[in-house]
Amino acid sequence: MAKRNGKTNGRPDGGGAHETSRAPSLARIFEGSDVLGRLLERAGAEVGVEGTVSRFAAAIAEGRQPPEVIPALFAKEPRFGDPGDAMRLYGNLFGVWDLLVAGKDPEEIGRMVRPPPVEASEAEAPRKPRIELPPRGSLEGRELPYEIVEGTWQLLEDLPPRERTRRQDRYANVQSELSEWARLVDGLSGVAQETLEYLCFELAEMFDHAFGDRFGQVRYRALEVAEPEAADRVQAYAADYIAESLDEAEEDEEEGLTEAERRAVERYARQAIVAMTASVRVAQE
Repeated sequence: MAKRNGKTNGRPDGGGAHETSRAPSLARIFEGSDVLGRLLERAGAEVGVEGTVSRFAAAIAEGRQPPEVIPALFAKEPRFGDPGDAMRLYGNLFGVWDLLVAGKDPEEIGRMVRPPPVEASEAEAPRKPRIELPPRGSLEGRELPYEIVEGTWQLLEDLPPRERTRRQDRYANVQSELSEWARLVDGLSGVAQETLEYLCFELAEMFDHAFGDRFGQVRYRALEVAEPEAADRVQAYAADYIAESLDEAEEDEEEGLTEAERRAVERYARQAIVAMTASVRVAQE
């Protein structure tokens, strides 16, 4: 299976069959102090924008990395209403980090009320996926073929952040039990949790496009009893995709998963694959 581009921004550049990219495609964009302030408050952070920028600047001066600093912004586990909120908060936090690394003045960042202007060259236009997807709901059976797995992640990665967030919000509503399960599983750090949530979102998009209305609600009970070992048998391409994505996430220098986290996320994601497969209704003759 073709892998994804290895650049840290996760954007494809038409690369070859041995290139990879991170699974959770964060839009590392600082939307302004007002937006970040609201996101921090809703998530239960113990500091505001000024405190966050100050801590980040000190950490960068000490040579520390985001995974060492971001969790300390919260006295307890951060609260998120859905995966879109988590992605937006972390995207803003990494956007602040990137600005500081690039030499932006901390006080100036704290005063920003909107992001730096984005060049108009296709900023809001999704690029055509490199693999053409078949019509939604046109597949028979229950197995995801190669073109669905590859074409879906390419499509999602090429979407503007707003459209991707809209799809995540829809997913959280339509597949509420799956979304909640991915958000509440035990033993994961913030980055690992986010990785699992995004992988489940991607998988749900693959199933939805392949099987349309035959893809039913993934129930919490089905997720709990699903056997991860069955993933290779029922969804070979999807299981391979998860493994490749997590190989890349484990190697990421800034947001990397530990070996133990990688194993845990993969096990949970494989459970999700099995439960999603069971949720596809057999077409009536």
